[in-house]
Amino acid sequence: MQTLLNDIELDIQELKCLMQAIAGDTNSALRVVAKRSIQQMKMRLDELQKLLDEIPEINPIVTRVIRDEEEQSVASAAEPMLSPVASSSPILAECIKPSKDLRHAISLNDSFRFTRELFGGDALRMNEIVRLLGEAPDLNKAIVIFNSEVQLDEENEAVIDFIELLKKYFC
Repeated sequence: MQTLLNDIELDIQELKCLMQAIAGDTNSALRVVAKRSIQQMKMRLDELQKLLDEIPEINPIVTRVIRDEEEQSVASAAEPMLSPVASSSPILAECIKPSKDLRHAISLNDSFRFTRELFGGDALRMNEIVRLLGEAPDLNKAIVIFNSEVQLDEENEAVIDFIELLKKYFC
């Protein structure tokens, strides 16, 4: 299911880039590619829906009782100064770690853009650094590696996007 979600997320990123390109160009080939991308995304969404339908449903009343009991045991074990989990939880779409590696989290368009803007057109260097970043134990270590390998211009949109990608990966 995680791989399917990752593919859908990549489809969305690709579609966003295509729609931006279509807005600036009347090329009919781009429209065909965008329509094909939408169809592929629909198929993946249908597949995801089938997977969700196969998951056995839990009685919501039982689930709520279990949650209430867990909250009571946590509240009795700790002081009431605990903040609610829901307010600090990231949104699901902001925190999907690819099943294989960081490389799979980068769309094709972003890959070309990052190679061009951050790594001076050197795809091999980018792939090696992305591999190192994917092996980092946490976001802070990944940022340190990224800072040591790439000249950071915080006003460069590609730098901002790459750091956001790292945040989502290590979320």
